[in-house]
Amino acid sequence: MKHQQIGTKVVRSKNSPASKLHRDSRDVDWAVGMQREESIFNLIPKVVVAPAKSERYRSKHDPKVEPTGSSFGVHGTTKLIGSNLGSAKGFGRLPAKPEPKEFTRKGERCSTTVDPSKKPSKFTYEGTAKASVVKRDEKPIMGLKSAKNFVIANAVETILAVPGDRARAKHELPQYTKKEDYGRVPKYLEQVKDEIERENTMIEEFVRQNKNFMEEENGRAEPMDERERLELVDALKAKWDHVNAKYQKLCHNVVFDTLGKVRRKETFEKELTQLEKDIQLLEKGHVVIVAPSYNDRF
Repeated sequence: MKHQQIGTKVVRSKNSPASKLHRDSRDVDWAVGMQREESIFNLIPKVVVAPAKSERYRSKHDPKVEPTGSSFGVHGTTKLIGSNLGSAKGFGRLPAKPEPKEFTRKGERCSTTVDPSKKPSKFTYEGTAKASVVKRDEKPIMGLKSAKNFVIANAVETILAVPGDRARAKHELPQYTKKEDYGRVPKYLEQVKDEIERENTMIEEFVRQNKNFMEEENGRAEPMDERERLELVDALKAKWDHVNAKYQKLCHNVVFDTLGKVRRKETFEKELTQLEKDIQLLEKGHVVIVAPSYNDRF
């Protein structure tokens, strides 16, 4: 950079890069200042276009459903890890082996209001039908001619005809109370009533038979076999040992800081108490089995 020093003041030459940069910056400041000056166009109100708000996205899936294979929130509970893998095809628990004879039949999943087992009743027309079509081997009568003059006959009938009131007729609404079958029960309703009566009779018969069977079963007592009683006592004792082993691993804890530990301890205590009562009941010797009553079942 060419410059001259006069005393303490540095004088740059006009062709130096620094002087050119200084001039360019002054030009830019002048242009910006001109734009910021007052203008009549600034009085025109500018239209502010608000951006269109898009519709909120909502997933079609249930947000409360846990992810497949998720183990969050399982610790400290009785829920098994991976228990929600049954619905995933080809992942987790595979479905059972398909049965070749059990497949979807035609129209099995179609919802219809018509019972396919009931055949429709045959509809018959009332009154006489039209004349049948002439067969191909039938021959028309040949050589017969009529001596009637149809032109004159039609003219005479038209002249002597009484003028009708078709043009003066008013278009009125049909009066259904004056119909021939007004107030009569349709035939198809009689068939429906007969079917309903048959179904009600079948239902009453089924309920009566079932009630008689339940009344016969009520209060029936049978003694338990001694061998079965001993096997049941041994099975209950084995289960008590298994539950007690789990309980001993947990009961030595002094502090139960989680809700899961408290619930497991209470569950083991209730199960051990119930097993002890059952074992004491079966060890008395003579055990009688009484069938439950009809009211207890339903």
